[in-house]
Amino acid sequence: MAEVREFMPGLWLVESQLEDFQVRGAVIAGGEKLLVWDTLARPADMKGIAELAPALPLVVVYSHADWDHVLGTSGLTRMPVEIIGHRLALERFSQELPGELEERRAEDPQGFEEAVLVSPTRTVADRLPDREGSTIDIGGLEIELHPLPGHTSDSIVCFIPEWGVLLGGDSVETPLPFLNVGSPLRTWSEALTGWAERLEASPNPAIVIPSHGRVGGPELLRENALYLDSLLAHKEPNLAEHLTPFYRETHGNNMALARGQ
Repeated sequence: MAEVREFMPGLWLVESQLEDFQVRGAVIAGGEKLLVWDTLARPADMKGIAELAPALPLVVVYSHADWDHVLGTSGLTRMPVEIIGHRLALERFSQELPGELEERRAEDPQGFEEAVLVSPTRTVADRLPDREGSTIDIGGLEIELHPLPGHTSDSIVCFIPEWGVLLGGDSVETPLPFLNVGSPLRTWSEALTGWAERLEASPNPAIVIPSHGRVGGPELLRENALYLDSLLAHKEPNLAEHLTPFYRETHGNNMALARGQ
């Protein structure tokens, strides 16, 4: 079961501890809808989420279709009126996730017994990261969704301009980002730098909330961009934080993937 805490009025963070890492989602309350940003790994992680604002219809947004961000949807006590994800996330639900779910059930039957794949009902089209994204009005609060390919090709970020809050999914991660085969390092780094510049130009404080790791400001984006730039230059990145065994292994895999580009 996940821990739910109110981060600021109208915004809750939902955090679940898995075997190797913690994963974080968010819930945003508008005047007309309750938006759930990622449903995390297990149905139990969504216990009580729909009841944070029981009178509001639910909208779910998937940051991307990795298992630890989408397998909790069936745990919601009310079905969402809409589930939004990247166009490529929809493909992953039919091609990749059925096998992933079976693996998770085999490893943890109790945790994943009630998990059901619930695909996006609306998709965000491909756009370059610096172009206009899709906007959702949840009742007096506008939410922007922007594709940011890097960690995966179906990754998107969620920006709340009125609050200066960027929900980064796995596009930004501490202590370091997680590469996959084919991750476009330069495009990813440039997108993160662009977001850092946008947030830093705002007269109001900005908050960056990754799905893994510490919450911070635009410096998290720049740290990730610098790490990716080091990999591009085939240099050993400066790692400011102590690495757990999971992230030591991730860093080694990142270095190997970068050498192949």
